[in-house]
Amino acid sequence: MAITRKGSNRSPINANLLVLATSDDLNGTSDNTQAYDITGADRVLFIQDNDGANGTAGIDVVEYSHDGGKTWASADDVLAVASNDAEGTFLVSGALNAAGTEPTSYAVFKAGPFDGPTAIRITRNVSTNAASAAWVTGAPSVKAIVIGKGVGTLAALA
Repeated sequence: MAITRKGSNRSPINANLLVLATSDDLNGTSDNTQAYDITGADRVLFIQDNDGANGTAGIDVVEYSHDGGKTWASADDVLAVASNDAEGTFLVSGALNAAGTEPTSYAVFKAGPFDGPTAIRITRNVSTNAASAAWVTGAPSVKAIVIGKGVGTLAALA
């Protein structure tokens, strides 16, 4: 039986579920092993998943790099997925949560589109980004779904 193609190639949803932060990794990574090039992507959905031990004190911050992962800064365009794209309130400094507050199950956020070279990562280390904070006891994972970046495998920067 022949396979019938459905949908469009206009904004393909990448098959990779990118891991930007691992559950129970208290201070995350800054070595670009969980950072990804999303240049040209239309959108990214971030999923903060309460799949680790309950955590305290931590703050997960979305960061962008426009120079291949050499320098990073807090994202300024992240919205809760339920927010209106035109009138929604951006998350302050790209912080996905208040200090130590994990979602009951999971929380979903969105950002984009991305013009020019862009890489993404999550930081949870105050020495890397003052808006973030390491988790003290447990930590949620943070994953991303990239929309409009093709269907191939996206490799970590490092």
